Amino acid sequence: MSLEMAAFAGEWGASMKTQLASVLALALTVGGCVTNRGPALGARELVPPQRGIYVGSIYYVSEPPTAQLETPTNLESLCDTQPDLKIYGVANPVPETVADINLLLDTRLQGSLAGLSTQLISLGLSGNVGDYYEYKLTNVSKYAISEASAQTVFEGMARQTACNRAIARHASQGIYQIKATYVGDLVFQRKQGAGVDASVSAKLGKVEPTVKATFSRTLNLGFSGKGLVFSFVPILRTPAIPRS
Repeated sequence: MSLEMAAFAGEWGASMKTQLASVLALALTVGGCVTNRGPALGARELVPPQRGIYVGSIYYVSEPPTAQLETPTNLESLCDTQPDLKIYGVANPVPETVADINLLLDTRLQGSLAGLSTQLISLGLSGNVGDYYEYKLTNVSKYAISEASAQTVFEGMARQTACNRAIARHASQGIYQIKATYVGDLVFQRKQGAGVDASVSAKLGKVEPTVKATFSRTLNLGFSGKGLVFSFVPILRTPAIPRS
């Protein structure tokens, strides 16, 4: 290959790499990341995350019954929650390890992160929020039971008079049994090494309250907590009312 052709090939390759990087960046910003955590896991997002949501138990939401997972929601207890499924002859779920979830990749944060990066620049800090902070769900586990086990538990719960009546009272609303939960620790912190310099640390101290407020307003998660249920796999139970 001649020197001219080699030079052209090198320039063309560099150009293609630049274009590819731009496309990937756009994909991450616009739609390549998780719009919300639930559907990506085959689950529905629970906001805010909380403890005491048990696999097998029955809850309701003041909404029309739906099998859609895209809309985040909260859960209200319907029947007495039961963390121990052995009373129904069903084995309790065993935790399955799931990879950490980087919340900074949530597309709902993208516009906010751009605005925060502008604030960093105004304070004389280079880079973006992700260069200085971590915001993630870590130590994540999935707890799940089979459809057959869920049915056994549901029938056992619904045979209880109080539970059957509660189901009837909310018959027009979304009644859901929990087939699986995703549980993890919510972590917001400065990255290791970020802000070691006293000047940088002081500047981060000025912007950090805004960063926290922006994250809280956008994702409604908070900033810390261990053993939080943040997504759940529902089984729609509104039309299924067993009779004893």
